[in-house]
Amino acid sequence: MEDKRILVARQDIPSRCRISSNINEFFAKVATDAETALLDTLARRTVADSLTELLRLDGIRTKRLAKAATARRAKLPANAVKRT
Repeated sequence: MEDKRILVARQDIPSRCRISSNINEFFAKVATDAETALLDTLARRTVADSLTELLRLDGIRTKRLAKAATARRAKLPANAVKRT
């Protein structure tokens, strides 16, 4: 299995100054630190924990949508045709 990076620096940046000449090496270190932090965080989560969080977030989203729909219906004039 190949070791695939999550974040990859662009290789097509021309070296025109001190910054652009060193950006790939700099970004490689930043990307490695970020990937390590991400993988460490994911390692502490179980599938069950993730599913619980996703369902919690979906409950919040569903309530927000219902509240917005109720607010839109309340703003309709009395003779307006409701669209479903």
